[in-house]
Amino acid sequence: MTHMIFRHGDMKKWKGVGYDFEIVKAEELQEYLDAGWFAHPDDLLKDVAEPEPEPEPEPEEKQRKKPGRKPKAAADEPDNEG
Repeated sequence: MTHMIFRHGDMKKWKGVGYDFEIVKAEELQEYLDAGWFAHPDDLLKDVAEPEPEPEPEPEEKQRKKPGRKPKAAADEPDNEG
């Protein structure tokens, strides 16, 4: 008897998860499962849903800029034409 096994990869895509698959003999099944393969594709989804969260960096305190006067616009042409 043969079994289809699955692991994360690029061969196919199912429910947004990329995976590879192999068809192995029943005698070889446990070796593959011990090496990180899955017996059912749903296990791929469970494996993706449980990554260890990375610690979030502490937010830096930013100094607030105080509102000030706007600079005067520079004139393109001189006002005094004679």
